[in-house]
Amino acid sequence: MAKKKTADKPAESPAPAPPIITAAAPPLSPAAPMGMPMAGMTGAMPMGMSAAGGMANPMMGGNPMMAMMQMMQMMMAGGGMAAPMVDPAALPFAAPAAALPETDRGLDADIIRPATLTQRVKSQLGLPIGSIFDHLCLTEDRQHSLGGVPKGCTIALAGPPGKGKTRSALAGLAHVARTGCPVGFVVAEEGFHNDEAVGRDDLCSRLVKVGMSVTGLPEKRFTAEVLDRLYVLQAQYHRHPSWDAFIQKYRFLVEKAQIRFVIIDSLNMLDPTKNRTADNLSALKTYNHEQGITCICIGQIRDTGMPVGGEALMHTADVVFLIEEMGLGSKETADFWGGKYRDKIDVVSAIKSVTTPVLPYPIRVDREPSTGILVPHALQPADYPVLPVA
Repeated sequence: MAKKKTADKPAESPAPAPPIITAAAPPLSPAAPMGMPMAGMTGAMPMGMSAAGGMANPMMGGNPMMAMMQMMQMMMAGGGMAAPMVDPAALPFAAPAAALPETDRGLDADIIRPATLTQRVKSQLGLPIGSIFDHLCLTEDRQHSLGGVPKGCTIALAGPPGKGKTRSALAGLAHVARTGCPVGFVVAEEGFHNDEAVGRDDLCSRLVKVGMSVTGLPEKRFTAEVLDRLYVLQAQYHRHPSWDAFIQKYRFLVEKAQIRFVIIDSLNMLDPTKNRTADNLSALKTYNHEQGITCICIGQIRDTGMPVGGEALMHTADVVFLIEEMGLGSKETADFWGGKYRDKIDVVSAIKSVTTPVLPYPIRVDREPSTGILVPHALQPADYPVLPVA
């Protein structure tokens, strides 16, 4: 008997494919993890997901912990995480990326072998600035004045207010600029230039008058031969919040204008805390050495007669000049210095110089009448002569 032919069963339809997650996901609820605005989010799929699907999107109702981990991974890959902390004090003196060597020399990078160097033996040169400070450092034989401040050194000049430090510095800027060297003047204590209506003989005016006097140039020639080579960096408290901010401006100016002589008036005012004067000078000195800059940092003194920054500052600077009041406490002392008994006179001494011998005794200070700059006094004792320039 023939078997009854049964009808063929219809083919089973395949299971529906999981939904495809497109790159443009629908908006999430306000309670999205980490407060990220996810509406209209575009870009690569979260780690572990493919456009073909097969795995539910945890950010669309899946595991919240997994969603948070994936979001953090995306942030880290995209640069959303904060950079590691860096000491800001090191940034101004860090070498620019272009200057870094292409290959890492490892520990050998900080090792120098003097036998491989050329021009190892050098003589210290002087940079004339036209005041008493040209006579305080000596030649190697100690028989002559260097005739200038030690070139390429960072110099601390400290003394009481009103003794002629700033005016002598202004004269130095004019002398050096006239030789063709670009110079910088960092102003940290007062405004440099005021409107005519103020009626104040401002620092700019004093600079021009002192400079014209010491160079003997009329204003038009002084502008062309001196002022065109002078750059003033205003660095008062309200213009920079920290020492690091100042250094960024200092580096920009020095490297842009190729400056080789700088006056800072005053170093103490650049750090509002006045607690890091010596540390700041140390960092500044290192940079100046690398750039070949001669820098005079005018500073203040305490009631004790020591510079602000104390022995640490004196140890750090390449050269230290100190202006002091000397009391003529006996008739013999008064006679020796050409003064009156119990009077006070101003003297200046070279406390140290790392590159030259220094005059082993002080020089009595006088003020040049027309400019107010510091010069040797006519009554300087014969036993303490101002040595001639070689």
